[in-house]
Amino acid sequence: MSAEWGRERTGKQARVDRWAPGRELLRAADRRMAALVDADPGLDPDELLANMPHDLWGALVLQVISQQLSLASASAILARLQALHGGRMPTPQELLATDVQALRGVGLSGAKTVYLQDIAARLRDGRLDPAHLQALDDDDARDELTQIKGVGRFTADGVLLLALHRRDVWPAADLALRRAVERVWGLEVPAPVAHVDSIGERFRPWRTLAATYLYRTGAG
Repeated sequence: MSAEWGRERTGKQARVDRWAPGRELLRAADRRMAALVDADPGLDPDELLANMPHDLWGALVLQVISQQLSLASASAILARLQALHGGRMPTPQELLATDVQALRGVGLSGAKTVYLQDIAARLRDGRLDPAHLQALDDDDARDELTQIKGVGRFTADGVLLLALHRRDVWPAADLALRRAVERVWGLEVPAPVAHVDSIGERFRPWRTLAATYLYRTGAG
């Protein structure tokens, strides 16, 4: 997921900048973060995520495929999965109707095939309800998502960012974010997730914005 944050921002439209108060908080919270904000004072997470899936199903598919894989490998698998369905993301029903061997043939592991089938079944029968999930606060939404087989914090945080558009997500389980925190704060590698989380606390309730600035330090 993380390298996608480096996309060029194009097609900017006039609209309310919902991140402006967050930039001021980040500047005041930490001198290192202030330097990142001052270097790119117009950074907008919404624009950087514009070309990624924004529905619950698409976000879950992308995040499950991306587990423990490089961006290049995950993108190749996703492209092959879409090629099986006319070049687009299959619906949950279409994925359930797809032969298991065909799914394995695009590069999905046996475990990820099971995870995606389970998620598709939950969406089909209503056990996973996008409207209900959207109504929950961040912690409750994360807790509900992580009850699903194969969905841990990495996957759940990606869904909070992509599908639920939450402003206070700190994906400390994402290796790319941990590496960025290590670089910026000069931490010993590997930094424990708990330490990365503790650094993120100072940026509430704008941790999505803080994470975006940190992801950008590794772009390009």
